[in-house]
Amino acid sequence: KIKTVEGADDYKSHQEMMRRRLERLKTDSEKFPKPDLIIIDGGKGQLSAVKDLFLKYAPSVDLISLAEREEEIFTINSKEPIVLSKTDYCLKMLQRIRDEAHRFAITYFRSLHSKRNLASVLNEIEGIGKKKQKALMDEFRTIDKIMTADIDELCKVEGIGKELAEKISSYFRKEL
Repeated sequence: KIKTVEGADDYKSHQEMMRRRLERLKTDSEKFPKPDLIIIDGGKGQLSAVKDLFLKYAPSVDLISLAEREEEIFTINSKEPIVLSKTDYCLKMLQRIRDEAHRFAITYFRSLHSKRNLASVLNEIEGIGKKKQKALMDEFRTIDKIMTADIDELCKVEGIGKELAEKISSYFRKEL
């Protein structure tokens, strides 16, 4: 989750992410052990963006980047990319790691986006503040599940009584 970068700046986002990860090596080495290798999603530019941070915090860890278009591998020790055969097992493993990181990031983004949308819809219902929004989100996870929940299910949520459950149910029946 990028916290300090305004807008879409891939290089600064990579720097923030890498700084936070590498600082954890020093502050919480048990939970975040020192890796043997860090793989960056991107090309030469993304690698260059984090190189100085990397050399400062973790000079003994190997760092590579994998550029998606040509599947080139860049290292901080060479200006020339490593190009493996498209059928090479090592390249396929790196691609799977990258694809899993993409899947994880997309799932996380969708989760954040869904929760934001849910909160904004719930703001429109009188009697639901931040605490009750959170309780509803924790219980149901998606707006669709809240929309289709019956009054008894809504009443099971902490802080939601029968009157408020009826208001929520009525609001979503009206919206449908």
